[in-house]
Amino acid sequence: AAAGAVAAAAAAIVPHAEVPTAASAPPAAVEMRDCDCCFDSLSLNQGTLCPGKGHFFCASCLTNFLTAFKTAEYAEQKKGKGRALCPMKDSETPFSDGAIVAFVPQDVFDDYLQIRIKVAEQGIQEQMEKENRDKIEELKEKLAAATGSAEQNELDKHRLRIIDDIFTLKCPRCKLAFLDYENCSAISCAGCKCGFCSYCLEDCGADAHQHFYKNKSKCPVEGGPLFIDLPTWQTYQNKRKGRLLCEYLATVPEGLRAKVAELCAPDAKDLGIKMPEDLSGPALAPEAHGLVRVKIHVPRKLRGKLAKKSGVLLKEVVKLKMPDGKAKVDVSSAAGKGHVFARNAPVPDMKVKNRAGLLPDGTQVAINDQWVECQCAKEGIAKGYVKEKHVVGRAVPGKTAKVHDANGHGATLVRKQAKQDEGKNNIAFLEDGTELQVVQHWVECSWDGVAFTPAGAGFIEG
Repeated sequence: AAAGAVAAAAAAIVPHAEVPTAASAPPAAVEMRDCDCCFDSLSLNQGTLCPGKGHFFCASCLTNFLTAFKTAEYAEQKKGKGRALCPMKDSETPFSDGAIVAFVPQDVFDDYLQIRIKVAEQGIQEQMEKENRDKIEELKEKLAAATGSAEQNELDKHRLRIIDDIFTLKCPRCKLAFLDYENCSAISCAGCKCGFCSYCLEDCGADAHQHFYKNKSKCPVEGGPLFIDLPTWQTYQNKRKGRLLCEYLATVPEGLRAKVAELCAPDAKDLGIKMPEDLSGPALAPEAHGLVRVKIHVPRKLRGKLAKKSGVLLKEVVKLKMPDGKAKVDVSSAAGKGHVFARNAPVPDMKVKNRAGLLPDGTQVAINDQWVECQCAKEGIAKGYVKEKHVVGRAVPGKTAKVHDANGHGATLVRKQAKQDEGKNNIAFLEDGTELQVVQHWVECSWDGVAFTPAGAGFIEG
């Protein structure tokens, strides 16, 4: 019995030799290839071939290439319309997204997609500038020929000045128009090498960087930052051009002012410049008429109350101009990224399924509602949502706040989700004065189609 046990143990320790059979086949050979960048030998599933199939790149080198492509010259990015070409320069066909998305980190791929948006926006800007130059040349030829009535010639002269001197940005020294903006607002003129500010157009000598460094990296006149993306920069420019347009229209004789404004309206619309509605002198240039303008920031939920009390608070000579409550507002990244992510649900999750849209700074959105994601230890609420209008003061994430029902009912409803639904969506009613912890302030909004983002709706962080 003991011998039998030893034999069994030996059999367990020494495996039986495998006998090949006709049915078994050797494993398929893995196809290997050298990376044309680092020369490491890897299997084909560890990298991708270029569009021309002539070169192979491993995941690491592909990641480095796309990271470098982000800071490449605009002319290089433009070749493939924002898509990367083979770095070996043997093909004019860009990489497909499917060929690279599996081999690079998500943040690198997201930045790569942003290049496409940047190139498209720059292309639109170049086309608009070209059309602007064509308009100027057409007006100059028309005025040189002196065709039309005396009044029409006068109108054309005003339109030419507006398009050429206000809508067209020029070097302050040699007056050469500049078109290419590449995220740095310290411009160097391609003609005379003058360094100037792209916001206020001040001649800064040979280098305009000190113009910004002396004021915390912002233009001391217009307030625009030194480094900024094209859409946000255009927003600053359009506001400046709109202000200069108003000042110029104030100098046009009243008999011609409305006609000049009507003549320039299509040009302004093409560039995204808002035309003034009130063409009276004091409205266009208040300071020139002895008036003073003061801007104050008032939370949306308090504007109605301020409007009602303005008659008591303000003197007769002071007028309060309140924006329309339903007017659209511009979005702007608090982190300076140049865009804002809109989510399908008001949660931190940034996975693809929860992305409602990528909105460039300056995108106009309609505010549908505002919500405060909160916790309330007193009522045992770990997570809930209340409407922002019921929160006293500003809802600052990480801070505490008190609720006070805006409708005077004495209690505020806390919902499970940021939806109007009640009933099953209810958590509890909090009495006025109850303190809660603010997790996040969410703005529920909708927008028209912009850049590569179709029209939609979602939540953005307030």
